[in-house]
Amino acid sequence: MAVILPDVALLIRGPFGEYSYKLTRTSDDSVTLEEFGGRRMRLEIRQIPDKRCVFVSTREEKDGVDVAQLDLSKFDGTYQLWEACIGPASAPPENRCTYSLHFSSQKQAFCSSRFPKLDFDLSKIPFVDDACHSYALGAREKKFYTKYIDAYERIKEQCGGSQ
Repeated sequence: MAVILPDVALLIRGPFGEYSYKLTRTSDDSVTLEEFGGRRMRLEIRQIPDKRCVFVSTREEKDGVDVAQLDLSKFDGTYQLWEACIGPASAPPENRCTYSLHFSSQKQAFCSSRFPKLDFDLSKIPFVDDACHSYALGAREKKFYTKYIDAYERIKEQCGGSQ
């Protein structure tokens, strides 16, 4: 599964925006993601042992640790690109429309929360119910979504087709 970690990193990082970053492999089953520019973010991303296609990222903050889990076993293999437009119909779509990419998945597909400290097993993260939802990326130009779809397709192939 190490081969898909860059794709997993892209999907885990996706909800935070389109900022440039670099990946460094820290071991066979984890990578470190570091952002460039004014908004510095450093995520440690790893596969959960004995859980096929479940990945976790952690990020140290002053007041705790942000933990996100992407569980690709909760995806059904399909996705849709949604379009939301406002303004006059005569205006070009790129000036009046935003797009969002929605993956068909169960509520527990993507969970994220801040914890005071990492004092639990990462294979049994105590997420509260409202910390989890289906996976979607929103409010971007249409051109940005191709890389997320491509990454998902590569991951899906490694995880054994549709979940």
